[in-house]
Amino acid sequence: MEENIKEKESGCNTNHGENGTSNLSYEENVVISVLFAMGRAVSARELSKALDCEKGPAVKAAERAAERLKEENGPLLIKKIEDKYQLCSNPLYYPNLVKLLKAPQKPVLTDVVLETMAIIAYKSPVTKVMIEKIRGVKSDHAVNKLIEYGLVEETGRLDAPGRPALFAPTDEFYRRFGVSGKDELPGVDPETEELIEEEVKEEISEAFSGNVETEEKGAQA
Repeated sequence: MEENIKEKESGCNTNHGENGTSNLSYEENVVISVLFAMGRAVSARELSKALDCEKGPAVKAAERAAERLKEENGPLLIKKIEDKYQLCSNPLYYPNLVKLLKAPQKPVLTDVVLETMAIIAYKSPVTKVMIEKIRGVKSDHAVNKLIEYGLVEETGRLDAPGRPALFAPTDEFYRRFGVSGKDELPGVDPETEELIEEEVKEEISEAFSGNVETEEKGAQA
């Protein structure tokens, strides 16, 4: 009777076998095993396939597994990245890990690349043309570098003439910056936003002023 109640609570058609593990605990173990084996962020849909259940119960199993590992405060944690889940090392043990691992070569993020990355992160999905309108210059090189570093990816095509590619941050981007998605990105305070707006106005004013001077010199010649 108790097992039937737990099975209804879980919503998954899992079989916990003969080791006395409850269905709920078994599902959490399945989630952890899948995340470990895949070695990447795994979607709720993929977990539902492994658990043989709908997406809702699979998400609940993943959330329970994440909470369990967090409470245990052991070597592994589950990080949620948008609608995906990834098994990660507990930051508590990073000092010990770096003693064995060579320092990875960090990607060189120039000001141009950082600007482009910020635009894609906050405005995604965006095309290269949209990025160029905001920055005022070509961004092909910066976008290609971000793709090379695994921080940005093509997510589809815009329904417009030429069907330009749309770009958005990758799971790796969110993982590296320690956020689960776009909603957790830090906001821009009003003072900074006002300062940026003033700088943009000044640049536009200078640009038009330069054009006027050029036209006047041409007329005098």
